[in-house]
Amino acid sequence: MKKIKIGFIIIVVLALISYIITYTTSQSNIGTFHPDRTRFVDRVGENILYRGNIPILHKTFALPEVLASMVLPSSRNTPVNPKATAPTSIPYPHLFIDFNLLTKFGREGTALGIEDHFFIDNAVGNLVHYELHRLLFKGLIMRDVGRIYDQVITDLRQQLIHTGNSPRIIYVHCKAGLDRTGTVIAGYAMKYLGYSYNEALAINITQGLSRAPDFYATIGIKEYARYLRDTIGIKTIGAVPD
Repeated sequence: MKKIKIGFIIIVVLALISYIITYTTSQSNIGTFHPDRTRFVDRVGENILYRGNIPILHKTFALPEVLASMVLPSSRNTPVNPKATAPTSIPYPHLFIDFNLLTKFGREGTALGIEDHFFIDNAVGNLVHYELHRLLFKGLIMRDVGRIYDQVITDLRQQLIHTGNSPRIIYVHCKAGLDRTGTVIAGYAMKYLGYSYNEALAINITQGLSRAPDFYATIGIKEYARYLRDTIGIKTIGAVPD
């Protein structure tokens, strides 16, 4: 029992350090959009789900560049849902859903503000924001990461299955498009696409991205996998390491 408590304290401290590091690095670098990180994830009817990195170029919201990246071969050829087919063109008109996982401070906060004002000034879609780093830290303190993350991932699914007058283009992103985004996409795949924990953890690599989610993101994926398996009862999750 004492070993478990010590291990838990270490994880919380490391998560806090990660939070501080994110704040420090985000002060010096707002980030820039990389079209080669955009990937098709899933679709329901005419609604389409993508993942990518921060959609900012030259301190403006890079909507045309983001949409153009969605039909690149690098985006289309590795769907997370193998039964879904990526479109060869983006439907117009559409509603663009910016599913944003950035923090509210530093340069990431600046980027968040740019995105927020873009949707205030342009009637092309909506901003949906979850500060995933803060949610992880809160979940670790409360020992409730799974339930907290489930709210995010359930909302993502609801965005995708929503019916309306125009198709929805949902774009999930953090700054790099690898860790927080990797966490949410892994969670989505485990809950809705039958992925095991190990398969979900490997999605970044199977989609041809540069690396797997980092240590802190893996903690979140692991905690959510346990929640899905032990609380929700999703048996496809399989073994989850301690």
